[in-house]
Amino acid sequence: MNSVILVKRLSVCLLLLSVAVTACRKKYAYDFEDGTPGNGANGSSITIDTSIKNVDASKYAQARVFPGLVCASEPRTKVDLAMNLSYNQVQDELRISVPPSPQFGTGLYAAPGELVIIDVPQNEYSLSVQIGAWTDNLSVIQNAPRDPVIYSRSQLNPGRNYLRNLYGGHIYIFAGRSIATPVNLSFTNVVKSPDFVLGVTDKTAWQAEIRSSCVPWLELRSANMIFVVPRQYCIDRPFADIQKAMQDWDDIVNFDYYQWEGLSANPAEAIDKAPLLPWRVVMDIKPVVGYGHSGFPIVVQNDYSWFDGFGNVSAINGGGNWGVFHEVGHNNQQGTYWSWSTLGETTCNFFAFKVANRLSAVTPSSWPPKHPALATAIPAAITWASSAVGTRNFDGTDAAINDPFARLTPFVQIMSKIPADWGYPGQQDGWSFITELYKKARRSNRISLTDQNKRDFVYETLCEFTRRDMRAFFRAWGITVSTISLNKMGALYPLSFQEIWKYNPLTKTGGDTQADPRSVWLPIASSWSTSEGTNGTIGNAFDGSFTTYWHSNYGTGTGPTAPTHTITVDMATPTTIKGFSAALRQSGTGTATRVKNIRVQVSDDNINWTPVVFVTGASTITGAFTLVNMQGLQSFNLTNNITARYFRYVISAAADNDPSGNNSALSEINIVRP
Repeated sequence: MNSVILVKRLSVCLLLLSVAVTACRKKYAYDFEDGTPGNGANGSSITIDTSIKNVDASKYAQARVFPGLVCASEPRTKVDLAMNLSYNQVQDELRISVPPSPQFGTGLYAAPGELVIIDVPQNEYSLSVQIGAWTDNLSVIQNAPRDPVIYSRSQLNPGRNYLRNLYGGHIYIFAGRSIATPVNLSFTNVVKSPDFVLGVTDKTAWQAEIRSSCVPWLELRSANMIFVVPRQYCIDRPFADIQKAMQDWDDIVNFDYYQWEGLSANPAEAIDKAPLLPWRVVMDIKPVVGYGHSGFPIVVQNDYSWFDGFGNVSAINGGGNWGVFHEVGHNNQQGTYWSWSTLGETTCNFFAFKVANRLSAVTPSSWPPKHPALATAIPAAITWASSAVGTRNFDGTDAAINDPFARLTPFVQIMSKIPADWGYPGQQDGWSFITELYKKARRSNRISLTDQNKRDFVYETLCEFTRRDMRAFFRAWGITVSTISLNKMGALYPLSFQEIWKYNPLTKTGGDTQADPRSVWLPIASSWSTSEGTNGTIGNAFDGSFTTYWHSNYGTGTGPTAPTHTITVDMATPTTIKGFSAALRQSGTGTATRVKNIRVQVSDDNINWTPVVFVTGASTITGAFTLVNMQGLQSFNLTNNITARYFRYVISAAADNDPSGNNSALSEINIVRP
């Protein structure tokens, strides 16, 4: 009896549970189980398009516009390739913006909408395939002249792979790892691209081949550089010597990029190993950004201007091709180590100068490189750096320097002006300074987090390269260096005062004179005026001119308007001093805002200060000198020579001015050297 009751109760519970489940089930507009159509049909029953005869012509109209169709008469063929997929896996060690990728050309082309079959060896899982060289996504461009995405990329599996691209294009193999031995791949239903391959293709036979082919695009290939160009351009604008041109490009990448960056195929240290992969430049009907942009690949506008530069030997050897050098240069920037934020469009142009310098040994007209902006930007920048007016800021908004070509100037001056053995016997010439930057960046234990870190990186590297403290050069250019770096280099190397910042690299003239040692001094005033036009600030008292002057604040400037006024000077290095000098502010044939008594103190650490002792008669005040009312520099000797890094002028009270008052002005401040 109890068993019957228990069974009935269980039956009721099961019935209620069934109703509850049924009530909670939502009715959808589709009917399949477990989120998959066909209830998870077996793979063997899935239909795969494997018919070579079937051609998907749904995008023929778009492909006809770009990149073009392949005529039916062009032979479709089966090709077996033993592909060399070996390369140096050093992308991370290079520490550049965009290292070259392991993308390997096959010399084959897929016709639009036609099936391509690729057979891959068993157990090889690291390969992928790309059809089409045009990887820019034009979705962001309104009324783009081609469909936004026209390339395709797929993972390759061991065995047979079926692919189809509706627009067609070259077939590329990507290797996820370096493979020491050649990989045997079989390609079916492909057409041959009439490529020119340096060291393989006969240039005369190639001319005939491009005329008999109807593949719309081809590649110009060397070991280090590849250009993807329209075949018709090669017919309409034939190259005088494509073999020489491609050899020149091979040499440019080898000598003026890889080797200049301290890279080689078999270096003494593995960190300096070149990638042994080519750069790729692809012509497109519309680059996604501008007239051309960096990246991998580099993409440029499909026009004659770019095309002629690729294969025109005279353009290459004559200092042309700025655009290609510029974009490859962008890929090679080390922006996380030493190329700071205002140099984004500057350091990428170093390579144009390196190419021009190397080629100028044979073809003098190669120097300088050809860009119309250089002829005005560089001389204007030199004038700006040589000017004593105001406080210069290399990274500021002054029109004379706020320009990528103007900001090239100090770097090209270093490269072109500093000869071998300049700083010490065995020092290489200035072009090797860039090599040191790249090598040091590859060995750095940390990235540079700020622009100041990057400026210090360049300054310290230049000092170490020349074994000279180059702060005068950086000061002239208004490139700010931290006190930590200045002190570090100042303790290691003697100061250089050669006025390299006056050197014109375009004409290779100037820059041989020596600067006033005060060019490295860092003066700081406790008070200055901003109501005196270009005068008023403390830099005017150290510019070598009696017509400019420092003036204390009298209401619209900075600092106190009444004495005490102090002027503290860091001479950058301990200096032997015989005396001190100053000049009153000039006014016509007389003086103005005169200072009478100046107390002088010296220090080795900018903390502890000691009054100096002048010879008898210098002043009626101990540790001070008294100026007389006259134009020109007045000098006052010490009883004994002293050595100090810092000195300080102090105007203590209104009575130290003549007549007594709050305002003070001086046109020049200096020391007397033994």
